[in-house]
Amino acid sequence: MVFVYGALMFLALAGMIVCSKKQKTNPAMQPIAFVLFIVVVIGAIMLLKEMEIFGNSNSSLLSNELKFYSSQGYKVGKYFAKNDAGKKVLFVVEPELVNSENIKGLVEAFSEGYGSNNVVIDTVVLPGNQSEAPMPLYMMMKAKDFDALLEKHPDVQIVVNTIGLPSDLHKMKYWKAKKDARPALFLLGMPSGRIDGLAEAIASGDIAGIVTSNPQAKYDVKAPSDPEEAFDIRYILINKDNVEQNKSNLLN
Repeated sequence: MVFVYGALMFLALAGMIVCSKKQKTNPAMQPIAFVLFIVVVIGAIMLLKEMEIFGNSNSSLLSNELKFYSSQGYKVGKYFAKNDAGKKVLFVVEPELVNSENIKGLVEAFSEGYGSNNVVIDTVVLPGNQSEAPMPLYMMMKAKDFDALLEKHPDVQIVVNTIGLPSDLHKMKYWKAKKDARPALFLLGMPSGRIDGLAEAIASGDIAGIVTSNPQAKYDVKAPSDPEEAFDIRYILINKDNVEQNKSNLLN
C-alpha cells in the first residue's frame, strides 16, 4: 500500500505541474490542477498513515476503547465520593487481570473520581491451579470462595466486583451480616449473566449499584476527553434511585 499511495501521489503531482503550466493558455486546466492537488494531499496523508507516522491504527483503536472502559471506574468513583469518600475500596478482578493495564487504568480512573487512592486489588482464589481453567472464574467459584476473599480484607468498606457473583450466591455470608457491618457491594457489569432478584437487591440496598451496557450504546465513535461523557455513551449506572425505570436493563 505504501507503493500504491506513493505512485498515486507522484502521478497526481506530475499532472498538477503539467496543468499548472498549461493553465496560462488554457484556463480550463486550473480546476483540474486543483483536483490533482487535493489528490496529492490525500495521498500524502494516507502514505504517512500507512508508515505509522501518526501512530499505529490498532493502537489508536485500543487506546480509544480503554478510555471507554476506564470511564466506568471514574463514574463509580464519583458515585461513591458523594457519600462514602475516603473509605477503603477493594476491586475484585479475574486472576490474570490483577496486574493488567486495563485494570490499572480502571482503578486509576476510579481513584480520580473518588478523590482517593485508598484502593486494593485482589481476586478470588480457588483450590488447585486455575491458570488454564476452561471456564470463567464466576462459573467455578462458590459462595465460600467469595466469602474467603472478603474475610481476607476485613477493613474494606466498599467492594467493586468485576467478576460477577457465584452461582450459589444466596449462600454468601455477606447477606447475613448487618448492612452497617458489611462493605457496600457494587457490581461493575454482569459477567455472570442475569441475576434473579437483582433489581430488588439494588432497591433494598443489599447491592449498592451496578454498571451495565447502555441500550443505545455507540461503538463507532471517538471517546470524549470527559470520562463522564464517555461513560454515558456506553454505560448506565443503576442504583436504588433509578432502578425502577431501568429494570429492563437488568434482565439481559
